[in-house]
Amino acid sequence: MNSDTRPRNGGAGRRRRGGRNRRHQHGFRPQPQETNLFKRLLAWLFGKKKSPEVVNNDVAPERERSEERPPRKELTAEPPVPQEITSPKLYVGNLSYDAAESDLFDLFSKVGAVRNVEVVLDRQSNRSKGFGFVEMEELETAKQAVDKLNRTDFMGRQIVVSGAKTDRR
Repeated sequence: MNSDTRPRNGGAGRRRRGGRNRRHQHGFRPQPQETNLFKRLLAWLFGKKKSPEVVNNDVAPERERSEERPPRKELTAEPPVPQEITSPKLYVGNLSYDAAESDLFDLFSKVGAVRNVEVVLDRQSNRSKGFGFVEMEELETAKQAVDKLNRTDFMGRQIVVSGAKTDRR
C-alpha cells in the first residue's frame, strides 16, 4: 500500500506528513516574492541594485568567504577512563558490529565461568551498537578478564574491557 494514501475502511492507516503543498521538498524551490512596483521605482530612482542573494528570481551561489577559518585541531581518540571493578559485570566496548553474544561468551569463558552475556542492539535496525556487557561468576575472574582481554584484538577490532558502571540510587 502506498504510504501517501489512507485506507477507506476508516482504519488507522498511515497518513501523509506535512501540508498539502509539498512541492518544495521534491526539488522545486519556492519563488522569492516579487518586489512591488513602488519599491522597484524607488530603486531605479536612487540607483539601488538588487540584493546579491536574488538574481533573476534564482538563489545566487554561496558567497565567497572573506576570512579563512583557522585549521581544525586534530581529533585524537583518548582511551576511556577505566572503571573500577567493584562487581562481576564488565563493559565490553569497540565491538565489531558482527559480534554475537555467543562469540563473546566463547572469548570470556576462556578466562573463567560466565554468568550472562548481552550485546546491546539498536531498536530500529536490530543491529549491534558496538558494545555489550559480560557478567562473570566471581569478582576475581572479572578482574582477570580485564587484565587478559583489555586492548586485545577480537574480530578485527581492539576491544575495551572495563568494569561496568553501577546504578547508585
